[in-house]
Amino acid sequence: MENDKLKSIVLVAGSIILLFLVATNPGLQRDAIWHASTPPVDTAGVAPASRAPDFAGIVSRNTSFFDLMVKCGLDAPSIKLIEKAVRNVYDFRRIYPGQRYEVYAADDGSIESMQFSVGDTSYIDINFKDGDISAEKKDYEFSTVLKTASGTISNSLYVTCKEQGIPPEIFDQLANTIFPWDIDFLNEIQRGDFFRVIYEERTRFDGMKKIGRIVAAEFFTQGRSHYAFMFKNEDGRPDYYDENGKSLRKQLLRAPLPISRITSNFSTRRFHPVLHHYAPHLGVDFAAPVGTPIMATGDGAVIETGRNHANGNYIKLRHTNGYTTYYLHLSRFAKGMQPGTRVRQGEVIGYVGSTGYATGPHLDYRVMKGNVFVNPRKISLPPAKPVTSANMASFIDLRDRHLARLSSVRVGEDTATVASGAASRDAENAATRGGSPSAVSH
Repeated sequence: MENDKLKSIVLVAGSIILLFLVATNPGLQRDAIWHASTPPVDTAGVAPASRAPDFAGIVSRNTSFFDLMVKCGLDAPSIKLIEKAVRNVYDFRRIYPGQRYEVYAADDGSIESMQFSVGDTSYIDINFKDGDISAEKKDYEFSTVLKTASGTISNSLYVTCKEQGIPPEIFDQLANTIFPWDIDFLNEIQRGDFFRVIYEERTRFDGMKKIGRIVAAEFFTQGRSHYAFMFKNEDGRPDYYDENGKSLRKQLLRAPLPISRITSNFSTRRFHPVLHHYAPHLGVDFAAPVGTPIMATGDGAVIETGRNHANGNYIKLRHTNGYTTYYLHLSRFAKGMQPGTRVRQGEVIGYVGSTGYATGPHLDYRVMKGNVFVNPRKISLPPAKPVTSANMASFIDLRDRHLARLSSVRVGEDTATVASGAASRDAENAATRGGSPSAVSH
């Protein structure tokens, strides 16, 4: 009897100690390996498979790819071979906490394939066959529905979106992708202006949701409505066009910073805050915190990077149609910025600083047309290519259906309403190429 009591006490004490260790050491939970007989509870981020994985888990802190593969039964030479074979697709030396993996074994216990998540939208698919190792980066399948949102400006676009519970991705697309050429969101919009949007909501196989692209938008400011419609033109890539089929993209962005305020405008006679005399100010000063990313306002090539007493760290870019842009007083340059480097519109080229003749952190942005400096805020720039005549009928059909949908959205409506019947590819095609009305409700 006493022996039975002693055994019971030992079992209970052991169970308590084990529970305590697991509860106080999350790493034990994160590093756990699940076998096929016990499928993982959460497979978010791992490619769906027709059968349960033999091993699955989540990368924890201070865990290497080597550590994970050892737990899956691989020896050191095999692990090194995998790392080397797939390095041109993915460098497993750079795995990070939160990545999910699945490993599938053959009947003889050898590894058949494995998937390794890299972000929310893609994964690395590795297969082993006849001694060969192949790797490919693949995208997860997402289903897509269309939703609507709207708001009335109370303070700023950012504040309004936050107050209405509108996803921050919508603010970013409106301000930095769709309307940055036509609307100055820092200085032009006023209380009472409003917007309406139709956008994609994408759902992964495991239920995780992502905000997709805006497919149509209306922004009312300065007494008129600006419209944007996403459409695939002749090159097959979606872009944004106004109600007449003209591209909303211009050769140069209106501002090289997403969030800033203008502290000094273009002027032929300005009192210099450092030198204390009147002189021309041939650019626009944008105040922003040190380290704020600076974007190239247009496609082009780096002409010069350097530093001098007046300009501090600066970059000069050459663009088509005789335009040159200048970015002065940078704290540092983006990686790879050197003469001859090609940059794309919106690409980060440097970071805000206060080098040179500067009283505080800001960017002095200048534009030269030919050999003459021009006011960056007032130049009229040619748009990109419009919708082609061959595609105009499809565009008009798409535009009219989106206009009808936009006009039915109440301004300031808090909810984001699902567009019924919009499925993955059908929704995308209908949203960009005037597809069947049944694919997108209006």
